[in-house]
Amino acid sequence: MSYKVLALKYRPTSFDEVVGQTTVTRTLQNALERGKIGHAFLLSGARGVGKTTTARILAKALNCSRVAAPSAHPCSTRDEESRAKACESCREIADGRSLDVQEIDGASNTGVDSIRELREMTRFSPARDRYRIWIIDEVHQISGAAFNALLKTLEEPPPRVKFIFATTEYHKIPETILSRCQQFDFRMIPARELQQHLRHVADAEKIEVSESALGLVARAAEGSVRDALSLFDQVLAFSGSEVKDEDVAGLLGLVDRELLHRASRAIALGDSLGVLELVESLADYGADYRNFLRELLLHLREILLVKLAPAGSALLSGILPEEAETLRGLAEALSQEELLRGLDLLSEAETEFRNVTDPRVALDLVLLKLVQMRRLTPFVEVVARVERLLGGAAGDSAPAPALVEAAPQKRPAPPARPAREPHPDPDSEAELDEAPPAPAAAPAGSAQALLGAMLGLCQTRPSLAAALRAGAARFEGEALVLELPAHFAALASAHAEEYAALAKQARGRSVPIRFVAKAAPAEPAPAEKAPETTTRKQQLREEAENEPAVQEALDLFDGRVVEVREAKPGREDA
Repeated sequence: MSYKVLALKYRPTSFDEVVGQTTVTRTLQNALERGKIGHAFLLSGARGVGKTTTARILAKALNCSRVAAPSAHPCSTRDEESRAKACESCREIADGRSLDVQEIDGASNTGVDSIRELREMTRFSPARDRYRIWIIDEVHQISGAAFNALLKTLEEPPPRVKFIFATTEYHKIPETILSRCQQFDFRMIPARELQQHLRHVADAEKIEVSESALGLVARAAEGSVRDALSLFDQVLAFSGSEVKDEDVAGLLGLVDRELLHRASRAIALGDSLGVLELVESLADYGADYRNFLRELLLHLREILLVKLAPAGSALLSGILPEEAETLRGLAEALSQEELLRGLDLLSEAETEFRNVTDPRVALDLVLLKLVQMRRLTPFVEVVARVERLLGGAAGDSAPAPALVEAAPQKRPAPPARPAREPHPDPDSEAELDEAPPAPAAAPAGSAQALLGAMLGLCQTRPSLAAALRAGAARFEGEALVLELPAHFAALASAHAEEYAALAKQARGRSVPIRFVAKAAPAEPAPAEKAPETTTRKQQLREEAENEPAVQEALDLFDGRVVEVREAKPGREDA
């Protein structure tokens, strides 16, 4: 006996056997049971999702002679036993030799003459069955003139004529045709449902195969039942009755899932060496670099879906439960913004890969970019920091808060103090308190230790760290007093909340902070001053580098002062 491929052997013969199209089949069954049957049906959807199969089942349901009227449960013709019990009409439709059910290929009958001939045949009564039925596959390929020739027949069909159209390109069908048909949209089959169907076939064929291997075939089929069965047939031809996961991946040209997990873990860890070693593994594995790029794109999309969609969401229906559990850890390690940037980068790279001369080098570059993107500052944070910078520059005259936490409205006047060092620079643009004597100061060592811990936490913010390095710390009661140079004290007051957060993180609880400006150093004696011609440019550079707005700009753009020019008197920008 000749071998019958799985796609034909397991082709549905009843509405209940159609995979993944419950809405369509239930609607048709209800219409048949209630006798509300239209004269023209349009079945649209991607390849291999059951359109032509459903059309044949519908034709059998309309013409089955076992019942007195159209039935939602026509004769089954899957095996020899059921075929022997089926009516003649159902057997002929299943074999494609019925006189009253004609299947026409729209691609081969595109002209007006073919449609005119069909229209003439609609005038005759059925040879034996209830209805004359025309199933036109790929109906969108019929010419515009042929559609026009069919319009009148569709609008006023003879009482015993039915049309069933199938198409993969719904948008190419004229509106005049669409308005005269009952339309049914066939969806792509989720990977989980395809896997379940493959398991049913494997059990029926007594094939030993793991769920992960079936999952690989289901994902490779991309929503098509026919493609899934054809691929599984190919796997069985290679592996026999015992299928191994590595055989499936190698035969179908798929990328091992572990390689994709290695790539996403390296991206999450910022491991540049790891992604280069991964590309080396791909070379040893014999994987196609372009195919890996596409698989990685889909992999990152799955991580994003796991990150955003709640458990049980329809968005996760295409991801196997065990795979979703693995992806959950990666979803926690990568932010939504990082995943979106990665998807955008891979989408662009996939297009450019068609023209690259060295795919391996191009893949190296793409993966390294994915690793480096984690070090990029999010755009929202850049905007916020620029706004803070501009706001600080525009409002320099406004006094900056001296305390981080709220202080009492009235404080007792400090006791008389002996003469002390000069006050901070009177031109300082922040209100800075002089440090009153501490009534019961904590040991200086504990304040300096806290200052060191804060410094360690802000190494990624050079301007904040610079202020801490230049300062000294002491406790006055519960408050931490940071004594800073005047220019740093103004900058620190503008970022008081950030310093408070650092102190809280370092100490484990909230710590009130007060900033105090150090006394300006005494002017050197004239004899000690360097010649003005040699020190003026250095002085200007130091003044510019110590300017709070410049400090923030250097921090934001990771820059340095290259040149300083003194504005000439009389210019608007002086």
